[in-house]
Amino acid sequence: MIQLFRVLQAGSRNFMRNMWLSTAATAVMTITLTIVIISFISNTALTSTIKNVTDKIDISIYLKDTITAEERDDFQVALSEHPNVESVRYVSKEEALEAYKKENQNNPTLIKGLEFAGNPLPASFRVQAKDPKQIDGIVAITQRDEYRGLLDLDKQSTYQGENKETINRIVRIANFFKTAGLVASVIFVIISTLIIFNTIRMAIFTRREEIEIMKLVGATKWFIRGPFIFEAALYGIIAAVIAVVLSYALLLGGAAKLVNYIDVGSTITFFQNYPLLVIAGELFIGILIGAFSSMLAMSRYLKL
Repeated sequence: MIQLFRVLQAGSRNFMRNMWLSTAATAVMTITLTIVIISFISNTALTSTIKNVTDKIDISIYLKDTITAEERDDFQVALSEHPNVESVRYVSKEEALEAYKKENQNNPTLIKGLEFAGNPLPASFRVQAKDPKQIDGIVAITQRDEYRGLLDLDKQSTYQGENKETINRIVRIANFFKTAGLVASVIFVIISTLIIFNTIRMAIFTRREEIEIMKLVGATKWFIRGPFIFEAALYGIIAAVIAVVLSYALLLGGAAKLVNYIDVGSTITFFQNYPLLVIAGELFIGILIGAFSSMLAMSRYLKL
């Protein structure tokens, strides 16, 4: 325990002795860990947002009024058996009319027009796809010879044209931000590693006479290396604490604005329920980067 205390004491002294370099290394490490945790928040929130959007998408397949109950049931079974189909719900003409009236209840002109036009709305199947971006197989069912005559082909599927492009755009933007976050994290991890590497290298050069004396009096390799490893780990520990505080402040403080654009509810819940896990994860990454950089510098410049 005494040796461990001395190692920690020497590492802390090295940290204070090279204050400017220590501050620079800690600052870059803080940026790195903040980007890492923000990337995690963004990925989680964007994934949740895409899921919520796609879960609300269904494909409406419109039926002719002449379709029989037997033909309708046979077509529904064919749709349900497709591997990309989550569920199939039949919407009758009457249900479609009631939904139309509800949507346009503030437009009495349209409602009154139905009294003269009757019910022009077709029955339909609402198909919930597991992956709305992969609907070619579902479309292929509607194009079979035995079903084409049952469908009102004059009306497009609801997942076509503008709706489809909107969803695809959301997915592309989300994927871009996920990739950008990952790339930024990797770049700053490399920068942090290089800065800590050079900081430890400077510390080794500064203490070279002291290291020689320690070797002459029989100090163990662990006792000589320990302070440098702890010094580098200290950068990660301080940076992790600052990064977590900043991340919580940004997430909880900006939640009211973010909720209008992306789904951050599940992410906020996770951070509120598992703060120790978040802190532990950041500490682990920070200490790992610091220790790795220190070991790298010692393997090259500390000859024991």
